[in-house]
Amino acid sequence: MSAQYQKFLKVLEKWPADKSKIGRDLGEQIRKQVTRFSTSVNSEADKDLDRQIDALERLSSNVYAKKYPRSYESTATGLTAAQCSQVLSSEFLRYLNDGAGSKKK
Repeated sequence: MSAQYQKFLKVLEKWPADKSKIGRDLGEQIRKQVTRFSTSVNSEADKDLDRQIDALERLSSNVYAKKYPRSYESTATGLTAAQCSQVLSSEFLRYLNDGAGSKKK
């Protein structure tokens, strides 16, 4: 179990929580999984946890982004990566919800 915990901590070092997406951030959700370390007692759960940690390691190391590099910088929305990040922030979603709410009144 301690080996799993160490692997999990290494993944967390590579995957910082994004403060602009509080409650919706993948890094934050991954951190919540730490409780599974204290509750898993059987080998089936350990194997499942190993698979999940391995998958997170591959994602955090950009294995697939390196294996299958993008040939274009464009996106389906026409936005840049920075613009997409801004649009997905909690602050922007709050702005949209406030604006949509005022139009309904």
